[in-house]
Amino acid sequence: MRGSIREIYTLYDGNNRRLLIPVYQRNYDWQHKQCARLFDDLEEIILSDRKKHFFGAVVGKNQDSWNWIVIDGQQRLTTVSILMLAFAHALRDDEIQSEDPSLAEKIISDYLRIGHNKENPRFKLKPVKDDDKAYQKLFGPENEFINSSNVTSNYRFFREKLRSTSLDADQVWEAICRLEVMHLDLEEYDEPQRIFESLNSTGLELKEADKVRNYVLMGLDSTQQERLYNERWNPIEENCSFQTDSFIRWYLTTYTTKTPREQDVYEAFKSFASKRKTNMSELLDDLYAYSTYFREIRESDTGYPEVDTQLKRMNEFMGAVVLPFLMPLLRDVHESKTTPDDFLEVLVTIESYIVRRFVAGIPTNSLNKIFATMYAEVSKLHSDGTAFAPIVIYQLNRRSGSGRFPTDAEFKEAFATKDFYNIRAYWRQYLFDCLENGDSNDIRDVSTALAENRISIEHIMPQTLTDAWHQELGDRAEEIHESWLNRIGNLTVTGYNSSYSNSPFTAKKTMENGFDSSPYRLNELLRESDRWSLPQIEKRTEDLTDKALAFWKAKPTSFVPPEAVLPKEPMGESEEFSRRKISGFEFGDFRKTTKSWADMVEAVLKYLLHEHRTEILSFAETSKFLRSEKPAAEQARSFRKIDEGLYVQVGNNTSAKIWFLRSLFEYLDLDPEDLVFTFPVSKTDRTDEAGDQDSSDTSGKYAELTKFYDQLVEAQELKGTPQNTESLRSEFVKDFEYFSVTDPQALFGGKELTEFISSTAISEMSDDQVLAVLTQHIKVSQMLGGSYLHQEIINGSIAKLVHRLSELS
Repeated sequence: MRGSIREIYTLYDGNNRRLLIPVYQRNYDWQHKQCARLFDDLEEIILSDRKKHFFGAVVGKNQDSWNWIVIDGQQRLTTVSILMLAFAHALRDDEIQSEDPSLAEKIISDYLRIGHNKENPRFKLKPVKDDDKAYQKLFGPENEFINSSNVTSNYRFFREKLRSTSLDADQVWEAICRLEVMHLDLEEYDEPQRIFESLNSTGLELKEADKVRNYVLMGLDSTQQERLYNERWNPIEENCSFQTDSFIRWYLTTYTTKTPREQDVYEAFKSFASKRKTNMSELLDDLYAYSTYFREIRESDTGYPEVDTQLKRMNEFMGAVVLPFLMPLLRDVHESKTTPDDFLEVLVTIESYIVRRFVAGIPTNSLNKIFATMYAEVSKLHSDGTAFAPIVIYQLNRRSGSGRFPTDAEFKEAFATKDFYNIRAYWRQYLFDCLENGDSNDIRDVSTALAENRISIEHIMPQTLTDAWHQELGDRAEEIHESWLNRIGNLTVTGYNSSYSNSPFTAKKTMENGFDSSPYRLNELLRESDRWSLPQIEKRTEDLTDKALAFWKAKPTSFVPPEAVLPKEPMGESEEFSRRKISGFEFGDFRKTTKSWADMVEAVLKYLLHEHRTEILSFAETSKFLRSEKPAAEQARSFRKIDEGLYVQVGNNTSAKIWFLRSLFEYLDLDPEDLVFTFPVSKTDRTDEAGDQDSSDTSGKYAELTKFYDQLVEAQELKGTPQNTESLRSEFVKDFEYFSVTDPQALFGGKELTEFISSTAISEMSDDQVLAVLTQHIKVSQMLGGSYLHQEIINGSIAKLVHRLSELS
């Protein structure tokens, strides 16, 4: 690489080379803000009499004796070209005067145009395709300018600044000539892509897709670049409506089953491309094919009418997270590996799955991992000539926890009680449209009407109760109003919300455009009812819930895998894994079989240590689960050696281990969804290892109390605040009521509680005595406040008492 500081205008000087901005570069995107800063600098150069002004770097390489390829600095070069042209035209039109009457023609002929052929001119600068058209038009009549281009907009901006500046023409030109750049000329051994990446770490930020485009096209000759840009890259961007970053992100997820962070798409693409045994042209072919599937799904335009109808409805709420599964499946449809009907059944299943989860209030963060791995999981069980849908249903039905497919019972309860008014607008539009139309061919477009505010959601029982409504609802009016106001049974659609206001129900029914004349099916019960109180709300809730159950069906399947498929669940942020036996885990491409949760923690830490040693050692300084000194002999069984000077505690319960890993992942900025646990087929399998085993049995006559053991131990280890244990204390006290002892003092042998505890080992207490101690603890807590019971929890007393009950069960 050869470099020198030189005036920027000299890069345009002479007739022996052209500045060529290759097609892989992003479009010209400087705005008035950047142009204003440049013009302010020009004025400051003269007013402060600065001899030079540094204007950044310009990097390129000779493609041949004629073309100099601009690798970095196109924004600066294009802007200065536009500025010089605007200046020349201002001189031509006498908007600004110079002592040199030939200055305008000199600027155009020496720095902007090649040669003197005005009929068929050639220009020193060749921007990328659309910018080039707009730039060339600036040399012609103004009525042919391309007004939508940044090039044109900035040209006009400079014309206006030149009309209003306090500088004269010769001072403006002198200021332009004082702009200096670092001119870097690459040689054959230099790597343009690496230099481009380092130079673009600052300045106007490149999108991830810009970097990908440069990476794919930069190493090709200009002919290939032009062809692949026009035939592949530009159509790719058009297919995804120029949301190319997002498309590439989900494309990578399709192949890798791991979703890169938005800011890491380029690095993930480089890694992916380096591992594929294809050239860039073939890679672009594949990207183009997937961009077509992306567009067909997002625009509901697959060419299969029933599929497109289903997609149109689902696109109202369906996020991009499903694309890594749907794109390759649509490819299989187009390649006749499955049928449109099979794809349709998959879509209907996914619709029910997502809607039921939304209604049940299940967090959506697990969907990312579910759909990232779904195609790979389903493909392993799929054979030629069979349908995908039964396998998809099987895979969704076997999930539990945050990945579960809500049952009819769970969905029914949630649907009847959910607040359907205070949800996102797109969910309201979709849900009320489906409840109105169901599977009918007689469609009323409720969704669009709601989106365009032609109709709105109406509270039948109004948000503000009047005297008439108090009378309508009866003695329990306030209670009914508080409980049922925003539930589905009290919500409908109307185009006359403002007319209804807080009117009594009979008035809403019978007024002009009232419920009696409403065309909507949702208002059928309202037309049939003479009043609106709790029985009618409950009846309508039941009717609509039944309709929802029929529309968003649970999906049974007769599919049976040829061999047992081990259940998998991501660690996530909230899953509970107590009393489950682990058989292995996956983290990215790393997979390992383990016999226990302790083995898993050890293996995960050893794996992470390769990439995050410094961060983990820093985390260890404040973590009570990690230590740098070798544990004492009596503690040795509770720790595992990870590396020299690093030991991890594994003698705790499963909940504590998971809490530790989640904390570590958060510290390392890793996604907890990426750590996926594998379990034996039977979820009832218990762990055998003492350190991993939940030490209390949750069966027996004290099961309602021993079920709290894991939570009590975790609270003890975390040493949190009373607020942290508030929910645990409340639930424990509530469930303990059944076991409360009437006269606990009688079981202490005449001793006070503190004296009895200090003189009697818990391991020697009878179950009645344990219950008596717990009763006294709760009574004292009720007198002194919750902090007393909190203290007994974090010092381990309550956990030990509950454990004794499990031994006595």
